Amino acid sequence: MRKKFLKDERGFTLLEMMIVIVILGILATLAIPKFSNSVTLANTAKIQADLQTLNTAIAMHLSTHGRNPQNIKTDLAEYIDDVDNLKPPQGESYLRTGDKLKITAETYELDTVNATALCQGHALKDFGTVKK
Repeated sequence: MRKKFLKDERGFTLLEMMIVIVILGILATLAIPKFSNSVTLANTAKIQADLQTLNTAIAMHLSTHGRNPQNIKTDLAEYIDDVDNLKPPQGESYLRTGDKLKITAETYELDTVNATALCQGHALKDFGTVKK
């Protein structure tokens, strides 16, 4: 027994498929830069929060021990939970100068002279977006 196909049964035409693909391409072109900017802003915020936490721990260490810390993992471990996993995000971050900084550092550093934390040679005051 053979099934009869309905004559009104249709699929999408090639033109309809091409229009949908073009529309999706346009939406992707608009959405990807917005997403990329969001990731850069998130990286900047994480670095700022981490550096603020490290600077607070440095101040606490200085007030408790009377000297600047020499090592983040050993000297500041009592002030920071899970200090071993405290590391900068990989990717780009904004500097207040308006430039983007490619973060390649695996760890934060200490400026023992100025008693502050650094990310790839930049202090907390260097990170952020330009105010318009």
